[in-house]
Amino acid sequence: MEEKRIKSKYITAGFICLAVFAICIVIGLVVGLFLIPAALSGIAYLLIDKKYLRCPYCRTFTNMDKLLYAKKHPYHCSNCGKLISIEK
Repeated sequence: MEEKRIKSKYITAGFICLAVFAICIVIGLVVGLFLIPAALSGIAYLLIDKKYLRCPYCRTFTNMDKLLYAKKHPYHCSNCGKLISIEK
């Protein structure tokens, strides 16, 4: 049986979307035009999260900080208890 994995590039893309979202929200408080890229990066993160950043076995939500931890350390899903493997 083939092991299910989460790809590292999707974790990185999700982290970048969250960073852009946070930066644009902070700048958007001063310059309202920056709220548009904040909304776009927020929507992009939600799409990446919904499709790729879930437990591959039970499809439950996993926090971004736990996924970043799982890139270098073994991490088990809090719902089903199976090991979440990260593909490089």
